Amino acid sequence: MSSRARILLIGYRKFSELINSVLPDYKDEAEIIIVESVASGSVDYHALVKEHKPDVVASAGSNAAFLQHSLKLPVIAQPVTDTDIVDAVARARRIGDRVHVFTYAAQPESEGRLFTALPALLGGDGLRHESYATTDEAAEKLLAMAAAGSADVVVGPSYICELATRRGLPAVLLYSRESARAMLDEALRQARVRSAELESQQAPGRFVIDSPQMSRVAELARTYARGSAAVLLQGESGTGKEHIAREIHQASDYRDGALVAINCGSIPNELFESELFGYVDGAFTSSRRGGRVGLVEQANGGVLYLDEIGEMPLSQQVKLLRVLQERSVRPVGSTRELLLDFKVIAATNADLQGAVDAGAFRDDLYYRLNVFTLRLPPLRERPEDVAAITKHYLAEYGQHYDVDMDVSALMENLLKPFMQYRWPGNVRELQNFAERIAVNAAHGVAIDELSLEELLPELRVAQASTGVPAGLLKEQEGRAIAEAMQRLGGDKAAVSKALGISPTTLWRRLKEMDLNQDFGADGAGNKKSKQYSRG
Repeated sequence: MSSRARILLIGYRKFSELINSVLPDYKDEAEIIIVESVASGSVDYHALVKEHKPDVVASAGSNAAFLQHSLKLPVIAQPVTDTDIVDAVARARRIGDRVHVFTYAAQPESEGRLFTALPALLGGDGLRHESYATTDEAAEKLLAMAAAGSADVVVGPSYICELATRRGLPAVLLYSRESARAMLDEALRQARVRSAELESQQAPGRFVIDSPQMSRVAELARTYARGSAAVLLQGESGTGKEHIAREIHQASDYRDGALVAINCGSIPNELFESELFGYVDGAFTSSRRGGRVGLVEQANGGVLYLDEIGEMPLSQQVKLLRVLQERSVRPVGSTRELLLDFKVIAATNADLQGAVDAGAFRDDLYYRLNVFTLRLPPLRERPEDVAAITKHYLAEYGQHYDVDMDVSALMENLLKPFMQYRWPGNVRELQNFAERIAVNAAHGVAIDELSLEELLPELRVAQASTGVPAGLLKEQEGRAIAEAMQRLGGDKAAVSKALGISPTTLWRRLKEMDLNQDFGADGAGNKKSKQYSRG
């Protein structure tokens, strides 16, 4: 699936020109296809959608209303703000005194108060306003106005502007660049929501359970989905934390919003605020024109999924805490707080409580996240799921790679070694095994006991390791950590940087090695307290 959203924009000339003026701001995020058309029953918009395959459609006024009733795809309507109307009328008054404004409104009386106040605000009495519900009605009213000769200049949507120009009248477009950006930002948000939903539905990897432990986890997930309280998912890598997060999202009151995932260990400090909170136009030298919507704001009305929360540096934790407490963000360079409503799901494979005790994770953030906790057991602790998940992925990948596999026959060969295997990579590793089998079957490889040893050498290595002294890799890792701690005087921040691991991971390893006490929670080591052997 393309990383850029596809937006089909339907409108008339001046509207298209307006959108083209802001397109460079969106070139990295969206592919925008512009079709110049006035929405009516004479145009087959279903064929347009089939041809261009957009994630969402965007339009304005009566066009948008027509398309919303005609298409199943989300249709985003161009907003018209009071500021847009005031600015457009002010520009028109510089062209002529008699200004005739046309606006689309399903309920024409809704804008009455603004237009009653405009003459006093701008000065002069030559302002008239017409509302319409369909393009036919708009054309009729404009023709009547032109025949009466009652206007020097027309303000309205692009179709009205085109009709006025054909009759020799100057025309001012009602919409602004700011409202155009607001429409495109909303289109991007809804496109991401739709893409995430489709990916969740279509991609191999639907959540499969057959054990009482995971049945209980799924039951609790549905319970914890209610309301806005945070949910903390704990479990080894590959146990299905992201799947559970999706299940909670779909069962929650926030299901209509996006599930926005953030890898908490991968955002550099210097980009943290602009990525999470966004920024306004001109916030810094390299900022994008028009600003950028931050990840937290993208989750408004949906779910903010904080993956690998245990890897987030302390300097970033305090900034995240404030957002979770206040449920608001202030984009970089802005003086305005944006109030938000979203549900938080955090996931970690670390012992967060232990990290809190060691000073590697803020206790106030931990308690903010740990309202409800779900522990996902590793696959080796729920052997009942192995057969069910294996069958599911073999069937999924057989269909995906268009290969006819006898899953029942395969299971006869796979079940025994799979049940004996320890699954260090959990469900993700099992998924990889199933895909490997399917790909090789698609290329004509016979799946039997002999070829399984070649396809899945991990099984053979696991069997061969029985009786061999365990922990050799951990011993080497421990030596590297001990040597770095000694060389750097117990400075844990320097050690984690030198070894390329997070402070939380280092803390866990030191705890396993029983070295934390020798250097203290603050990382200030006492070199004389212990000698580290290199051998």
